[in-house]
Amino acid sequence: MGLALKGRTVALIGNARSLLAHDYGSEIDAHDLVVRLNRGFVVSPKAQGTRTDIVSLTPTLTEDEIEQQFDPTYMVLLTPKLRHLVIVRGSNLKKVLFYPHRYWIADRQKIGRRPSSGYMMLSYMLRLDCAASITLYGFDFGATETYYNPPNYETPHDFAAEGRIIQGWESEGRIRIVRS
Repeated sequence: MGLALKGRTVALIGNARSLLAHDYGSEIDAHDLVVRLNRGFVVSPKAQGTRTDIVSLTPTLTEDEIEQQFDPTYMVLLTPKLRHLVIVRGSNLKKVLFYPHRYWIADRQKIGRRPSSGYMMLSYMLRLDCAASITLYGFDFGATETYYNPPNYETPHDFAAEGRIIQGWESEGRIRIVRS
């Protein structure tokens, strides 16, 4: 993962509904790497951009869905439980990277609840400390719902706690958050 990030500008695309009301697509695609999360399929290229270089996954996507919706260079598996994801094609197996379980445990302890995919991917990249820059889009820390979840979805995450930590990283100059 570090080799993919080394010296590159990274756009990490969250799935807050608020992102869809903006025109960040061209700005997102101008980054060296575009990272998407879970079922964050591009539904508005004008808002979300078009590229996916890395997809970070926890849900139950099929290998075909990953290829058709993202066609990523890399897939980062974030969950310690791999029972839902089956990758069998050799061309895809060589794309698979794993989020270290020890990071998941540390993140959970820091937040007090299960970390979200966005938080995990961001903390992973910050731990590697080799990207030229990391810019977040579509992160509003629970102010709007995730655009692909059903109405009244009960999240297992503490977006307020994650938001405080992530905004702290922003104030330290480690990342940039584009507000939506």
